[in-house]
Amino acid sequence: MSAKGQGPSKVEHLGTEVLAHRHFRYEQIALQIDTFAGKTSEPMYREVLRSGTAVAVLLYDPQAHRFILIEQFRVGAWLNHFPSSWILECVAGRIDEGESAEDAVRREAKEETNCRVEKMQFCGSYLSTPGISDELVDVYIGQVDSTRVGGVHGVKQEQEDIRTVIMDVEEALALADRGAINNVMCAIALFWFARHGEGLRQRWLAALVAG
Repeated sequence: MSAKGQGPSKVEHLGTEVLAHRHFRYEQIALQIDTFAGKTSEPMYREVLRSGTAVAVLLYDPQAHRFILIEQFRVGAWLNHFPSSWILECVAGRIDEGESAEDAVRREAKEETNCRVEKMQFCGSYLSTPGISDELVDVYIGQVDSTRVGGVHGVKQEQEDIRTVIMDVEEALALADRGAINNVMCAIALFWFARHGEGLRQRWLAALVAG
């Protein structure tokens, strides 16, 4: 890894062509960049899906010590011939214009599971597919009450058909350990919880006792 202040740093934007603009915007961007050899590259063209910023939240009940996950159809699973096209995920969605990440977490949790998120723990951010998309995802753990949770939810206009899945923490972490969680946002949240979850649980339980 290059030390700070060393290595390539300059990117010149030569132009953008909009290739498609429906639910997402699809662009071809022309750039010239510094190279590791200390020269300027020839013009390069990158096709980019502009899907914007998003959030993912692993819903967690510290009293019951269990997660609320979701299951829904994913076209990527179908195109890759997964054994099932319905995959296990955590709640996630795009951040609307003018909306904070925390507000998006609470809105998506309500839409997809009918859960109310209380406290939140930020886990980090990641670029989903940095070679072809600008999508940046903020990952959270969200405190919820899992009693009376269940059923199928989602926004009808978006053709969402989302089943709520309640799972013991140990079972979910075991699935992640053996590679059975095949979407990155859920895997990141689960692996963060495996490392830091016990401390988080103790803090949240203490706050609940304190009222």
